[in-house]
Amino acid sequence: MRRSIALTFLAAVLAINCAVTAAEAQTVREIEQVWRSWMAEEQRSTGGLVVTHRGQPVHAATMGRLTTTTPVPLASLSKAVTGVCVASLIDAGRLGFDTRVATALAKTLSRIGPPADPRLLQVTVGELLAHRAGFDGQDDVTSRPFAAYLQDHTARDTAFDVQLRWAIARRLPLQPGSQYAYSNAAYLMLGAIIEETTGQPYEAFCRQAVLTPLGARDAALDPAWRILASYGGWRMPLADYGRFYQAYAVGNPAIGPVARQWMMHPPFAGTDRTVVHYGLGTFVRLTPEGGGRFWHWGRWTYKTRTSFDGPLDISYSTFAVRLGALDVNMIVYVEPGLQRGSGQGELDRLLSQAARSVTRWP
Repeated sequence: MRRSIALTFLAAVLAINCAVTAAEAQTVREIEQVWRSWMAEEQRSTGGLVVTHRGQPVHAATMGRLTTTTPVPLASLSKAVTGVCVASLIDAGRLGFDTRVATALAKTLSRIGPPADPRLLQVTVGELLAHRAGFDGQDDVTSRPFAAYLQDHTARDTAFDVQLRWAIARRLPLQPGSQYAYSNAAYLMLGAIIEETTGQPYEAFCRQAVLTPLGARDAALDPAWRILASYGGWRMPLADYGRFYQAYAVGNPAIGPVARQWMMHPPFAGTDRTVVHYGLGTFVRLTPEGGGRFWHWGRWTYKTRTSFDGPLDISYSTFAVRLGALDVNMIVYVEPGLQRGSGQGELDRLLSQAARSVTRWP
């Protein structure tokens, strides 16, 4: 009788365990399923998804021409690479959040000339990182001068000096430090600061100091769009970006204590823990459960029949989100690109909800 009861109990335990395991596997796959449903809703048939847990890829899916190892361009997700590279220089004592442009770009400005607005000289590295430098993003480096330049010059060079001249040629529309306004010009300047501080090309330093140590070994500037460099030019497999995004995990040495404290509690953020702020190349929000929440969208669309490099036709969007309490990163690529505000919030909500339903990760 006791043996029968014991066997019955063991069978029940095994059945429960098998059911839980099956449910967990289904839940992990649910992240892919909600992504595929969202792709169908947005009428997109080419894209990729990677999910990492504790810094390692645990699930991947692709649609269309992509494979799980295809390097994809990242657009503004590149700003995180720049932000973490700057953080490494700050933690090494080679820069400070309060270092001013006049100091950080002294050699560059002596070469390209002073800014039209002298207030720009007093802008700090921290203000550039947080998009509080006084740029408004309305007449940015990728607008009119960019298109005219590409008619007679290649997009395959970083062209920092040329683009910096565009960025500093007009007065700042906003008072530096007064408010947040997203701008490519700020991260263009940070790329130039990396080069002046290190004496190395931007790409080489970031690969050596940040990307390779984090496991993003196939990361490189997109050969066709190197001109976007520090604000939108990186390309890598989605899994590599998932590994890189682990830099934002609590205790990850890629971001040291000084830079991490600033990122999570910048002086301009105030005391409201629910307020979103921008720091080190990504959006940040503190969360009650700890670990923080980090995310960013990217988008690049450019089409012309004539340019120095020939016809150009590219359109894609990217998305990265990190749920710190779960130690989960989810990275998405989709083409063609989305219109601003189209389906972006819904994808964020769906992926985050699916990730939170997982009870045990592979």
